[in-house]
Amino acid sequence: MRSFADLPEYDDGVAVSTQISRAPMINLGVIGTGQFASYFIGGLRRGGYDGEVLLAPRNADVASTLACKHDCVVAASAQEVLAGADVILLSVRPEYAEAALANLSWEGRHTILSAMAGIPIDDLRALLPGVGGIHLIMPGSYIETAPGPIPLYPPAPELMPLLSCIGDVIALPNEGAFNAAMVSLCASTWIYDLADVLASELERHGLEPDAARALTLSNIAGPASFALGLPGRSLLDISAGIATEGTFTRTGLDHLKACCFDAPWREAIARLAESLRPGA
Repeated sequence: MRSFADLPEYDDGVAVSTQISRAPMINLGVIGTGQFASYFIGGLRRGGYDGEVLLAPRNADVASTLACKHDCVVAASAQEVLAGADVILLSVRPEYAEAALANLSWEGRHTILSAMAGIPIDDLRALLPGVGGIHLIMPGSYIETAPGPIPLYPPAPELMPLLSCIGDVIALPNEGAFNAAMVSLCASTWIYDLADVLASELERHGLEPDAARALTLSNIAGPASFALGLPGRSLLDISAGIATEGTFTRTGLDHLKACCFDAPWREAIARLAESLRPGA
């Protein structure tokens, strides 16, 4: 494992955009070395990012694993991360953010990527006095193994060469839109629980567990990919074109609609959206 002392030095006066335009030369710093950092870094490496990644040492076990698995450098402290990187990923749990970020010396050259869900930009500016740009980001956990959308606010063209290693950047126009994208991310995880219900029922009706799992997940991923290839067509129109009158698909869909299957999903989304409103 390399040490922090092995890293090249960077002039504080070098603009972030200059380093980002030369993506392999970017030094990315990470404060909050946990689950999010693990799949974010994994996604970057999967997508070809070969720049330095400096990790704060607070979660020593995870940091050591990432250093070995993804060629990262564990710094001696969070302040040394700031000294060696201009782009800083913050993935501290929100309830610990104030304590974790206190007493650090931020500079105008630092660009922040915050994955601390629920902390708005105005609050981040109070926590991070003196930083340059602050951006909210929240891709899904699956980006470690597959490309996915990357909600970003505010838009930052200079960050595209870095973030596009992970997937397609969705630049959002305001913080409200970003919060809605966060709800979508949460809903993407609910799909696992829905898939488990479907697979369990298929097992009960005769499929082996492995086959039930594979069929269920493939029949979620396949339709999603198909619909993404038809961006101008409504999802309900696609469904109606398949679930035509008299088909088995239509029979099941009619039953689900009669039971108002969408109601708890809408309620869950409304609850999350309300909790993300400023001042909630």
